[in-house]
Amino acid sequence: MADISVKLDLRFPYLIDARIKAVKRIAEREGYDVYKEELDGVCEELLRYVDVRHFMTHGFLSLTIDKKGNYQFEFLRYQRDGEGKFTLLSAKTTIERLRQAADDIGNYVSHVIKLFAKIYSEQKLEPLPEGLA
Repeated sequence: MADISVKLDLRFPYLIDARIKAVKRIAEREGYDVYKEELDGVCEELLRYVDVRHFMTHGFLSLTIDKKGNYQFEFLRYQRDGEGKFTLLSAKTTIERLRQAADDIGNYVSHVIKLFAKIYSEQKLEPLPEGLA
């Protein structure tokens, strides 16, 4: 399935903010305004996961276990603040919070896939792949 923003001739770089703007512009097109509220909602919700994604993809992970068997994860990563300037960021979490985040992200992705499948189907952009009908 082609990216819907590409399908609708929107151009954007592969940056999260630009992709969000591209998705929000979909609702500005004639016939797509009925999806505005849902598209805005999934865009806003995606922003909740930006920091987690950055730590998971660009960070360093260390794990400590105390004598009672409690796990604590610490993520470290550098954020570029300008030419040659970086700030060290740190985030600590537990296995329970990571599991909850994984569940939340899984539910979010499922919702987004269903929304875009609905848009593709209703707007007849292309046939739905088998299993998504």
